[in-house]
Amino acid sequence: MLTFRKQKAEGRRQGPFYLAPCLLLTAYCLLPTGYHAWAEVTNRIVAIVNDEVITEGDVASHMVALLRQHDLPDPTAEEAGQMRRAVLVRLIEERLIVQEAKRLGLAVAAEEVAERLRAIRQQVGTPEQYQQMLRETQLTEEQLKNKLRDQLLAQNAIDRQVRSRIVISPSELASLNGSQPSASSDPGEEIRADHLLVRVTEQRSPDAARAVINQLHDRLQKGEAFEALAREYSEGPDTQDGGLMGWVHPGELLPELDAVLFQLQPGELSAPIQSRLGFHLVKIVERRSRSADEAADSREQLERQLYQQKFNKALETWLADLKAKAYLQLIDE
Repeated sequence: MLTFRKQKAEGRRQGPFYLAPCLLLTAYCLLPTGYHAWAEVTNRIVAIVNDEVITEGDVASHMVALLRQHDLPDPTAEEAGQMRRAVLVRLIEERLIVQEAKRLGLAVAAEEVAERLRAIRQQVGTPEQYQQMLRETQLTEEQLKNKLRDQLLAQNAIDRQVRSRIVISPSELASLNGSQPSASSDPGEEIRADHLLVRVTEQRSPDAARAVINQLHDRLQKGEAFEALAREYSEGPDTQDGGLMGWVHPGELLPELDAVLFQLQPGELSAPIQSRLGFHLVKIVERRSRSADEAADSREQLERQLYQQKFNKALETWLADLKAKAYLQLIDE
């Protein structure tokens, strides 16, 4: 026997076979024809989760569902091994979540299960295809309902224990990209600019970097092309594009850049700007105003991004706590 802690690294959320918790239960209900010779069902126990067991048949069925869900070809032996480990970890996490939901006294209404079952029926196709799916998965309709009920229970537990506790403050949203919005800039305005960075490093002192940026500033003022100098001297992320940044709006860049960029007019070159990275030059290429809807959409996108980051971290922490408190055992082959 192997303890779960010794195996945990094998189930990290990486690679092509990652499944989020609760998705496997739905995928299980959509097994295709043609894969069952490969996914031979067996009752051999592969894991113990508190007072429940997971069998090789559970793992094989979910692997088949994963291939169907992502329209993947039959895996090689190495890929099948990776899939098996990832799926087993997901199954263990699902069992823990459902067990925690029951411990919390959460319940699922019969109508919720019926609605999810109707969606499955519609997705599968005709009544005949639905019956064929039940035969292939070796499930009765009552067993299918139980699996759907477990899925909804798990979702309810995640909503209560993880989602409901996530709070995004305005300051967190503003600092998502390491900067604060400029108070004097129009939040509905965007700019594109050329950007050149000379970094301060262990080998280049601030005074040396300042001397280089001053020389480049003089050459630009004398008419040399920004693109050519950026390709040759810039150490910023836009070097390969000749220093040209994409559209940005207030709050997306370093505060020092943000404070200058939105004060310039198209074609205007900044003086050297010092930041924690080094020294910058920027030249405005174009400005445009966004509609209120576009500005709101951009903010909502940033908020969704931050929410997802916090959710992923909170879910990982919660699952780790459930695992630490549980009796978990993997049965060696």
